[in-house]
Amino acid sequence: MENGISVIVCCFNSSSRLQPTLEHLCWQKKIPVESWEVIIVDNASSDDTAAKATAIWNSFAVSKPAFKIVYEEKAGLSSARQKGIQESRFKYVLFCDDDNWLNETYLAGAVAIMYANPAIGALGGNGFPVFESKEPPHFWKNQYHVLAVGSQWHTVGDITNERGVLYGAGLVLNKAAYNELIEKYNFYFQVSDRIGDNLASSGDHELCLALKRIGYKIFYSETLTFKHYIPQRRTTISYYKKLFLSFGESDAMLLMYFVNKENLNGIKADYRYRCLRCCKNIIKTWLVMVFTGYYSSPDKHKYVDLLHNLYGNIGNLKRSLLMKNSFKKTFHENLLFGI
Repeated sequence: MENGISVIVCCFNSSSRLQPTLEHLCWQKKIPVESWEVIIVDNASSDDTAAKATAIWNSFAVSKPAFKIVYEEKAGLSSARQKGIQESRFKYVLFCDDDNWLNETYLAGAVAIMYANPAIGALGGNGFPVFESKEPPHFWKNQYHVLAVGSQWHTVGDITNERGVLYGAGLVLNKAAYNELIEKYNFYFQVSDRIGDNLASSGDHELCLALKRIGYKIFYSETLTFKHYIPQRRTTISYYKKLFLSFGESDAMLLMYFVNKENLNGIKADYRYRCLRCCKNIIKTWLVMVFTGYYSSPDKHKYVDLLHNLYGNIGNLKRSLLMKNSFKKTFHENLLFGI
């Protein structure tokens, strides 16, 4: 692999969002153009994403890095990111979502940190929201952390044994570590992540958990900053409910990363315990919402934490019940990739 960084922009019907994203990439400073590339992954789009991306990039009258469009027919953000990694040529890859606007020194800063710390498996930055409309009520109290913006932890540097995961927006991946997951441990994603308008999620968390299990570090830097454009629809209560439901389902699917492989006999008991715990939390949270006035309040954003708890547990219970018949088999086959 060549020294440098590949920027992977995964797209699904992204033509209307790409202009500022590509502009900010084109403005990158302090990194030679031959040391990075831009890869647009068209993930089963039905609009003119590929043509629009090419036209925008060609319109920039400056010295630019290599640029190419690749296609991934299998829907899902995890599949698109895998395709981008396969097509990349550099030692590191960066996941720049189609609505992420990187600071002009993001790439240079990311490469410097990764070069200085070979044990890093994944590196995250700090996103700042740019709202399509006005900022929703109570955003910095109970919502920012679910929309890939804001500080990822209260300390910087190695957060492997504290938080241990990063959001995917602006995430930098050590490709050697990823290749080790694939080639040595036969890694594959349990979660598909976003599929079109489906809010399946947590592929970013799964990748970090997998890297952590094989000994790589998870790092966070506040000096790597970017803006994250947030449409108004993504801060509505109806959107949050769907998002939290998907979070809960993903939590159930990622439980294997927290199970001791030496104690597989306790899996079924743990399964029953989780289902009962979810039921208890659903009832308890619903009662709290009733008695605190959520259903009659005009300011429902005030209760987003309760919605998160309620719908997260519903999603967790739903996925756990679907996994019931194959629960033990799933763990025996996939747990820790045979480590």
